[in-house]
Amino acid sequence: MVRLRTILLSALGGALLVAGAASKSFAVEGSDFTNYLRGATQGLPLGGLPPPGLYGGFGLNSTGLGGNAGKGNQTIPGAITAPAFGYGFNLLYVPGWTFLGANYAASVVQGFYLATAESSKNPPFATSSVNAQLANTNFTPIDLSWNLGHGWFTSLALTIVAPDGSQWPSTFASVDLNPDYWTFAPGWALSYFDASWMLSANFRYDINTASKGVTMAAPFLGGAGNGFISGNELFGDLTALYKMGKWSFGPVGYFEAQTTADKPGKGVACTPGICGYQSQVAVGALVGYDFGPVAVQAWFDQTVECANAVCGLDVWARMSFRIWAPEPTKPLVAK
Repeated sequence: MVRLRTILLSALGGALLVAGAASKSFAVEGSDFTNYLRGATQGLPLGGLPPPGLYGGFGLNSTGLGGNAGKGNQTIPGAITAPAFGYGFNLLYVPGWTFLGANYAASVVQGFYLATAESSKNPPFATSSVNAQLANTNFTPIDLSWNLGHGWFTSLALTIVAPDGSQWPSTFASVDLNPDYWTFAPGWALSYFDASWMLSANFRYDINTASKGVTMAAPFLGGAGNGFISGNELFGDLTALYKMGKWSFGPVGYFEAQTTADKPGKGVACTPGICGYQSQVAVGALVGYDFGPVAVQAWFDQTVECANAVCGLDVWARMSFRIWAPEPTKPLVAK
């Protein structure tokens, strides 16, 4: 039980992987630039925490393989993108503290991604570039996990995404794929463990501040980009894994739903090309293997519903490990 929890949870928070901008396309609604990659916590039971220690993780994602814009999307003339590839590193610290009956932890996730872009202004898409970028940093200073008993755990967390990303020059050098605004994201998770099963439902609600008009969609939004507020979004990642020896496998899925309207800047009125509610649902399967000091997972998702988002096949992988653990207390020996 403890070993199972250690392996499955050692990358807690690491599934954030990369900033959401890596999954977005210029061929989608201009307001569609977020600070979270939907589906990134599949395979992680975020309701619980591993034993005290310092944990690390590495993950990668390729989004939109063979995909297309969702039904009803408003495309931006003159630009398209190929799939984006994201990479992420994370650290999770569990100090062994308790607060209000909950175990406490904190984590940080740093992403990096490559996005290829082609311009249709010079048919047949002759102008292309590779945009390499350090993604915005995800900080989770508060993560509280309660043991509900009988294998059930629940957690509450707060993630803060700072607009601290940077990019390398490309032919689209004026387009920064990182959102230039702050995101505050409360999260909740419910997870179940036993010797054979791991079930988890992880939820996150992104609340965004105003853009300064210098990021991804700004060149296409014009005056509406400065002061643009991207609507709040609810994300849910679902996992059901069966464990057989060192192997684990089972179905996964995610959904994304925008809950509030976008707000253009400078008093610009909403139009279909500027504002629009985003939604997406995808299902897939995951397989994992525990090597002992390192655990790995790989999975895929296929979009089954999509609006104002990049649809298609997502491919994911994750590696997690424990970096450090406190030495066990040595018993006193009386002489």
